[in-house]
Amino acid sequence: MGSFMAAWKDGEEREKAIESAQESFAFLEKLIQGKKYFSGEDGIGYLDLALGWIPLCLDIMEEVGGIKLVDAEKFPSLLEWAHNFAEIPLIKERFPPRDALANYFHKIVGLKRSKK
Repeated sequence: MGSFMAAWKDGEEREKAIESAQESFAFLEKLIQGKKYFSGEDGIGYLDLALGWIPLCLDIMEEVGGIKLVDAEKFPSLLEWAHNFAEIPLIKERFPPRDALANYFHKIVGLKRSKK
């Protein structure tokens, strides 16, 4: 996905990856508008689970890559969904520790940058 690739790209490639990721997030923003979850108000569904990496990984990818992909002004519904999803007890207790995930992303980005 463009959001992850943007973390280790430079110059024009980085800008294209950021743009691609933001286009994808804009599509998701439209899908989630007016709903608590992608499946509606009654609870999470398949798409919520498939996109569950967003609240888990997005801020870490932004931090590691030194980029901003999703801001509250452009993507308010997506960010509200991410918060709602991450607060579901069953989901919340299964998220890996943030520090472990951040270390993993730092290693991956470091490897990718070293191979350029």
